[in-house]
Amino acid sequence: MNFKKLKKNFGLIFIVLSAIITLFILFKNNDLINLIKVVTKINIKYIIIAVFNIFIFWFLEAGMIYELIAKFTNHKRNLETFWLSLKVTMIGQYYSNITPLATGGQPVQLYILNDDDISLSNGTAILISKFLLFQIGVTIYTFFLAVCKMKLLTNYYGGASVFIITGLTLNMIMLSAILLIAFNQQILLKICKALFNLLYRIHLIKDVKKMMYKTENFILEYKESIGKLKENHWFTIKMFAITFIQLTVFFSTTFFIYKSFSLNKSNILDIICLQSFLYMAVSFVPTPGTAGASEVGFILLLGHLFPTSIMSAAMLLWRGISYYFSLLFSGIFSFAVTTLKKRKAFSS
Repeated sequence: MNFKKLKKNFGLIFIVLSAIITLFILFKNNDLINLIKVVTKINIKYIIIAVFNIFIFWFLEAGMIYELIAKFTNHKRNLETFWLSLKVTMIGQYYSNITPLATGGQPVQLYILNDDDISLSNGTAILISKFLLFQIGVTIYTFFLAVCKMKLLTNYYGGASVFIITGLTLNMIMLSAILLIAFNQQILLKICKALFNLLYRIHLIKDVKKMMYKTENFILEYKESIGKLKENHWFTIKMFAITFIQLTVFFSTTFFIYKSFSLNKSNILDIICLQSFLYMAVSFVPTPGTAGASEVGFILLLGHLFPTSIMSAAMLLWRGISYYFSLLFSGIFSFAVTTLKKRKAFSS
């Protein structure tokens, strides 16, 4: 039982330890008094805007899920449906934050949808469609910024260039897989079979047939969701537009943190571009909340924008708002909703 409990809380334990180690590494050679001076000079107005951006990101996320629920089910467009969308968003956010590769988010979201009389098939279609819209959206968004800001990106060398290339490569592979699901599943299945055979030969998987069976079901589910998105072009275009706004809001959080230190040399488009590549590069790192990789990536890609004396404070402020605040708020929300539901069940 103790082992099971430890396994269940692994994500939170890992996050706390990562935060402690990060603080130790960053500040072991820093003067705490200087850090306090830096913090007291921060322009709070921009910090409020940065935090507000996180709430806008969640609101847009809930809005997209609301639209997908209305499209795929017989739920009416009302406050009750929006409340369901908000619960799916916030509770999913919490479990995504504490699990490797955000794998805990979707199963919990599916449970919440099913608990509100949405079938597993429709719930799966909603969540897969949301994932597809976001994944395709962030890849197109970042690729467009890369073209517009090619000169900026070519100035990076060493570890920073590895982050940029890795981020773009991984997401282009993901986008290619999605396109193959949409237009030619057989090629994708042949690629997967060849990959599984290779993994079998080097003893990383035990049963190729079992893996292929799971892959075929996975591809079928995604194909059905893509088909539903293709049925209504205007609906899909609208959803992509919301995704682009959502990404802009989320990535611009870093710009407002930058402005809070009264810095003016870099513009918002440059910072959004670098932040988008940082997000893409670390999104496949298998640690809860991409802990460790996000901090290193921030220093490599965005660290040069800040004077050395405030870089540590800037990184902590960015991570604190974009991740730890999100973790804390979504955790409190999840606990409150779960407690309220238990009380209702007990009273009835």
